[in-house]
Amino acid sequence: MKIFLFIIAGLLAVRCSGDIDTPEAPDDLIGRDTMVMVIRDLSVLESYAQMRYQLVNNYHKVMKSSGRVCLQKYGIDPRRFEQSYNYYASQQDELQSIYTEVMDSLTKEVNTLKVSYGKENDTVQVAPL
Repeated sequence: MKIFLFIIAGLLAVRCSGDIDTPEAPDDLIGRDTMVMVIRDLSVLESYAQMRYQLVNNYHKVMKSSGRVCLQKYGIDPRRFEQSYNYYASQQDELQSIYTEVMDSLTKEVNTLKVSYGKENDTVQVAPL
């Protein structure tokens, strides 16, 4: 009986994983370097919104409107971003590489922060990159 169930589970797993559709690159695919910058800015925006707006309803509204502004900064409409993101998401290694680059950029920026304690106003100053 256990062998029978194991065989059925194996057949179902093989049968269900065969027809995965991967989207083709859209004609107006956002370039990799631009995608890194957009995701980086959206990540910073999301971190700020999560910290500042703890109510989900407020957080959602802020992210939606601020996300549009962020995309406009790069001349990208939400539909184009979604299609490009879906394409990159289907290319797992490429998306992982993009997020690694985003994290490296954010880490570099954090490491450039200069903290001066015990001086006039105990301030944190951000050094330019």
